[in-house]
Amino acid sequence: MAPDRPPDTGGPVPREPAVSVVVPVHNTRRYLDRCLGSAFAQSLGPDAVEIIAVDDGSDDGSGGWLDEQARTHPNLTVVHQPPSGGAGRPRNVGMDRARGRYLFFLDSDDHLGTEALERLTALADTHGSDVVYGRIVGAGGRAAPVDLHTTSARVTPFDSPVYWTLAAYKLFRRAYVQKRELRFVEGRLLAEDLPFGIGALLGAETVSVLGDYDCYYLHGRDDDSNASRQDLDWAEHLGYIATVLARVADLVPPGPDRDTLMVRHFHGEILAQFAAPYLARDAEGRRAMAKAARPLVEAYLTERVLAALPPRLRLRAHCLRTGRVAELDEVVRADTERELGPPVAGGDGREYAAYPYFRDPGRGIPDACYELRPAGPAETG
Repeated sequence: MAPDRPPDTGGPVPREPAVSVVVPVHNTRRYLDRCLGSAFAQSLGPDAVEIIAVDDGSDDGSGGWLDEQARTHPNLTVVHQPPSGGAGRPRNVGMDRARGRYLFFLDSDDHLGTEALERLTALADTHGSDVVYGRIVGAGGRAAPVDLHTTSARVTPFDSPVYWTLAAYKLFRRAYVQKRELRFVEGRLLAEDLPFGIGALLGAETVSVLGDYDCYYLHGRDDDSNASRQDLDWAEHLGYIATVLARVADLVPPGPDRDTLMVRHFHGEILAQFAAPYLARDAEGRRAMAKAARPLVEAYLTERVLAALPPRLRLRAHCLRTGRVAELDEVVRADTERELGPPVAGGDGREYAAYPYFRDPGRGIPDACYELRPAGPAETG
């Protein structure tokens, strides 16, 4: 195996790179040529780009391939470690070794636009940004989480869609990350980056967006092995999400700003699991998921949050809050197992989504749960 760092020859200390690219690797050999190739080809130049690839116990040849690349790319450092059960630990290990003014986290199945790091660091240098989002492009059947199409020197989580993507793939000022003592949660396959992303966004003086260049290509894997596609103990996962949202509540007091953030979490971490993963459980497993989600609904589902959700999620939230597990099953099945019918005219000048139990006197679910309203950020892209 190649050494983690080149031996000390007593020569001059290399200058600080502009950016350290941290790449967690676990059994992604088939994607490494594309991923690392995009990092090697950055227009910023190899002297300004330090690449730290952390092989997290791969057994598919990824580690050997990385060692070979390190022999011909002096700006690549390879670290080998036992498998840790998620991207959190390799990211932390890479971050601890980084020397760049900025950090960028690149997943090993994705790739960068050739000018991404040059443009991102230039924007950060110009505006003193702590965090810079680059435009994200979906590839290989995977959709981008948000459409960041407008370049902005300064945005906040409350007036822009940046909070809708809390994943690690963006640029961070390393001194800011160290000051905030930001770390990734280790040993988790999914949502290990939420505390890092939340802490970074809610503490930053300046968050910028580079929206006029395709910086990051987010790929779907043809074998469906992306972490977001994996089956989990969803009840346990929702318990973990409860700890994450408690941190959000500590940072943002009750009111419109907190509600703005919670709308995103109900979309992304709470109600989204009540789909195929939910129906795949037996009756006991579905009850366990509903039980785990209910405290989150009770704590954070204000009327403002509920009104901001689309009917499919509004109905799920109402069923969870009122303990209607049987009705919840049917609402989820209406989304996942059959085609939803056209909107229903309510006779009051409004239209309603054609989900089960609309105006069923035996169920008493409010019309407001079904009402069709203008789409929010998650529906518009």
